[in-house]
Amino acid sequence: MTTATATISQIANDLVAHCKTPAEDFIEHDSKLWDKHFVNNFISIEGDGREFNTREELVAKYKKWQEEVTCHDCKVEGPFIGQNSFSVIFDLDMESKVNAFPRMRMKEIATYTVENGKIVKEEFCYESSDQCPESC
Repeated sequence: MTTATATISQIANDLVAHCKTPAEDFIEHDSKLWDKHFVNNFISIEGDGREFNTREELVAKYKKWQEEVTCHDCKVEGPFIGQNSFSVIFDLDMESKVNAFPRMRMKEIATYTVENGKIVKEEFCYESSDQCPESC
């Protein structure tokens, strides 16, 4: 039996629906999405250039975010679908739990590259390089 490969549109719509669903534990919540739509060792690139190349590195990034940042609200816009990728706009109302930055709004665009029905790379872009606190 052959399984159908998900289209970029299906993956994009699943990701947006997933991101609009509130979660207490980002790692547990997002692991379900990673298992379904991402290759095992996808690349995650932050707007400041930091790159995460393994699932373990990504989980560590999420754990630090969860420990250090309170996200009061996250609006999700999109997806915006291209030939081999799609983008989503996130509008976050967040503040540091460790006084690294005050409560602030931050917009970021996430672009997801898809190959053979799976996301192979996600890249986050911010409005300005100084907008993202180090905890991002």
